Amino acid sequence: MKKIVLFLSVFLTSLIALGQQITGTVRDKNGKQLAGVTLRNTSTSNSTQTDDQGNFKISGKSGDILETSFIGYERARQPIPEAGKMTFTLVETLSILDEAVVIGYQSTSRKKATAAISSISGKDLENLPAASFDMLLQGRLAGVNVQNFSGAPGASPTLAVRGTSAVSLNYSNDDYYNVISNPLYVIDGVPQPTEQFVGPNTGTGTNYLAGLNPNDIESVDVLRDASAAAIYGSRAANGVIMITTKKGRNGDPRFMLTGYGGLTQRPELREVTLGRTEREQKMRILKNQLSSNDFRNLPFMLTDSLNPAFNGNTDWQDLFYQKGKIKSADLSVSGGSAISSYRFSGNYYDEAGIIKATGFKRYTGRLNLSSKAINERLTINPIVAYSYNKRARGSGSDVSPIALSAGSMPSSLFNLSDAKKTYLLGTYNSSLDNNESSNLNTNLNLIFNIAPGLTFTSQSAYIKDMANRAYNRPSALMSGAGNYSSAYSYENSQVRISNFLTYIKQFGKHSLNVLLGQEAEKNKMQNVSAWGSQGVSDQIQVVTGFLQNNIGANSDLQKWSQLSYLGRFSYDFDSKYLFSGAVRADGSSRFGENNKWGYFPSASVGWILTEEDFLKNNPIFTLLKIRGSYGLTGSLPKSNYLQYNLYNVNNGGYQGNSGATSYNGQVAITPNFNNGVAQKNLSWERNRQWNLGVDMELYKGRFTAMVDVFNKENYDGLFDVMLPVTSGYDYAKTNSVGIRNSGVDIQLSADMFPRSSTLSWRSNLNISYVKNRIMNLPNGGRDMVMDGDRFDKSHILSVGSPINAFYLYKTLGVFSTLDDIPVNPYTGERYRNSNGTFNPGDFYFEDIDGDYFVDVFNSGINPDKRAIGDPNFKWTGGWNNVFSYKDFSLTLFFTYGFGRDVLNLFESDQFSNSTSGDATSNFAYYSIRDLDKLNIWKQPGDKAEYAKYDIGTYRYYYTSAQTFFLENGSYMRFKNLIFSYNLPERISKKWSISKVRFFGIVDNVARWQKSKKLPDAEAVNPYGEYNGGGYPIPRKYTLGFELTF
Repeated sequence: MKKIVLFLSVFLTSLIALGQQITGTVRDKNGKQLAGVTLRNTSTSNSTQTDDQGNFKISGKSGDILETSFIGYERARQPIPEAGKMTFTLVETLSILDEAVVIGYQSTSRKKATAAISSISGKDLENLPAASFDMLLQGRLAGVNVQNFSGAPGASPTLAVRGTSAVSLNYSNDDYYNVISNPLYVIDGVPQPTEQFVGPNTGTGTNYLAGLNPNDIESVDVLRDASAAAIYGSRAANGVIMITTKKGRNGDPRFMLTGYGGLTQRPELREVTLGRTEREQKMRILKNQLSSNDFRNLPFMLTDSLNPAFNGNTDWQDLFYQKGKIKSADLSVSGGSAISSYRFSGNYYDEAGIIKATGFKRYTGRLNLSSKAINERLTINPIVAYSYNKRARGSGSDVSPIALSAGSMPSSLFNLSDAKKTYLLGTYNSSLDNNESSNLNTNLNLIFNIAPGLTFTSQSAYIKDMANRAYNRPSALMSGAGNYSSAYSYENSQVRISNFLTYIKQFGKHSLNVLLGQEAEKNKMQNVSAWGSQGVSDQIQVVTGFLQNNIGANSDLQKWSQLSYLGRFSYDFDSKYLFSGAVRADGSSRFGENNKWGYFPSASVGWILTEEDFLKNNPIFTLLKIRGSYGLTGSLPKSNYLQYNLYNVNNGGYQGNSGATSYNGQVAITPNFNNGVAQKNLSWERNRQWNLGVDMELYKGRFTAMVDVFNKENYDGLFDVMLPVTSGYDYAKTNSVGIRNSGVDIQLSADMFPRSSTLSWRSNLNISYVKNRIMNLPNGGRDMVMDGDRFDKSHILSVGSPINAFYLYKTLGVFSTLDDIPVNPYTGERYRNSNGTFNPGDFYFEDIDGDYFVDVFNSGINPDKRAIGDPNFKWTGGWNNVFSYKDFSLTLFFTYGFGRDVLNLFESDQFSNSTSGDATSNFAYYSIRDLDKLNIWKQPGDKAEYAKYDIGTYRYYYTSAQTFFLENGSYMRFKNLIFSYNLPERISKKWSISKVRFFGIVDNVARWQKSKKLPDAEAVNPYGEYNGGGYPIPRKYTLGFELTF
């Protein structure tokens, strides 16, 4: 009996010790309670947060160590006393190097991180007027290049981490370009399906990330080097962006209501001539170029100046613009106790674009829960998020030229009738273009503390993405061909299960962290599309009522899966010497049996010099750390069925075809002779990268610097290679492309005034330099001219050149007289081109091969063209400055991009006269630039900048594929000006509100650029081309409030 009593006593005592509730308070040095401070029991890995009064509860036993973590304050560690009552007093710090960062399946302190990681707090992204959070990352993170080439609400920017790493010969779709170098996005530990970022698949062109509410984001961490990203293996070649959303915390319910609204302003219109000046210039040019008989037969609009219909003075560009509006409302509620917490948020965002019939609406809801059970050994974290987006696209495209080009506007002399205005606006106002997308994202995370230091984590996720587009153009806009309707529906779903074991142990001066895991995922994508033309009525805007020969439909269903095993080992000795190694094995259904698995290892080391005796407690360096890493990452092919022979099943009755191809009365199934050959030996695209970095913190965090030098080489890149005719197929994919990106990432921060000052100025500057080169191409490294939407193709893939390098004639000037034109000494003929000999007033193209001939109609490899000019930025970054004085705050944020060339296709179009129809009438009917301001060749002897202006047929010498139209694309933009005011608490508490904040934001304040000819050096397509179309980047003015109660 005594033994039983003794056993029960010991057992109950153990339970009491294990289940003891520790309470306490966390304050700053002035005694102010701190809410939201994370406390972790290092012995059990249990964690909690302080409530609004700074109080906390956590389980533990006497002797366990509690550690605090709170941005802006130094970490504190205390042993749990016998009484179980604790008080922490935190010391404020400006250190960013001791913050927690997410490294993939785990987090660590930046001080002990051996990888290259850029981070930003969600507070820096809140309430900024942008439809998509990825736009807000521009200029804020070292090594991350974001370019908003379109100002359309809901459009996708281009985003690349440490350079572009994939090539394609077809660049007709800029949305696809965004995808081939996109990083992997991981939201709350769940990798997002890359298929959701493919614009052509979704049909609507809506940016998937636009469904993520920026006010829900707690932090963003970007894994830039291979040692950090290799844990994600085959999807991490382009970097990894880790997004952590906000969670609930201890305390009574806390409500936050935020709202803002404002206006968007169109940019300046392009310069055109108006009224009398336009008529005089056109008449003078026509008189010099037409015969007397033709001159007498000019269009009436030029000769009849007294006619009210032809004596206008209007810039018709403004016809397509409107005053845009923007509004947003956000409500969240959070709270909890020591064992459970919750946070729910809802957001509404509505932006009407500056171009008529364009806009974007977003509705989002997110629920994050957390609960502890089984003596707080089990933590359950369910997350449910839903978003619905609706987008109006105007003309139906963000990247194709729209009717805002001055050269395509009606002449200012016209006084347009209401009917004519309606016709011109028909593409925007009369067409139906409904684009809707939605996303359901669910995530259940279970964490079980098996034993001290040993944790099991299981995470399951289900993601479903849907998109629909209904499109209709009335017959009036179809040149009499009848109306056109189409419908598109897309759905993508993913199921993912992950399981991990984590072991953390500290013994003496040794710290050990081991992670072992397994992941499995299954994906399914399906879409249906239908279309029809020449319907019975414009009132029918769906795909019905069409004749069989004028209607068509198709559908697609694809499935793929992946199985992965991974592990990470981290070790540090005496907080001085750091080591981390990781490996991941991915098996994908997208590959054949010969290369089903890919393996991606990495390793990194670090040395904290300030922990050494010779630097410890020195007055300058708070932290000095050097680190290095090397690793492999990879990329998956975009196609799911490359390992199979592909076949075409002919559709009958589609538009333009009376029926299906048949054989013996059956629908024919034929091999896909284009690129349908089985690819059983394709291997994974791989990326090897080394990184050397140094982290410095000076004068107790007043100044910090992080500098990284890197070299990233993509090899075994997939590329279509032409096959011999005897094979029966046109192309096959091969592992034959190599690309290198090397450069430097620099991130600097400084507190410009002493901490004791009531005025503070925090400045952050990040600088990224990337040099991009093609290292390998198929067919022995042969040059390849890229396809495009123009005959005179102006891009090339060439070993040793940047990706998408321009392929141009070098323009040496303008031939002033006949004597300036070179003569072939062997034939006596003047320098020739495909149209004959060059003449005075023509552009002078360099004769590279010395044969006194330039074949301007050769769109392939041309001996007189060269790879010249780089459409990729070399330098990118941003500069953020926050000034604070008592309850006032002012933020000035700048972004920049230097070292890029831009090809001005729009200016070439204005001079080349590539339009069809009567040249004289076209010249008369449309608006023109002020030609008197240009130095155009007019007569022999003129020392001109521009070649002669001829209203006749296509002018070969104004081809866009020449250096004359190459512009310096460097720019600097004053991106944000933010002013905020916090109402004193003594006033807000009278209304039972804990915090009141008012703010005003001007977005896109100003821009400085080198080029005088480009309207906006940033608003060019991802290939460095300005074609006069696209969507201008507007200026936005917003006023808002934030209430916390």
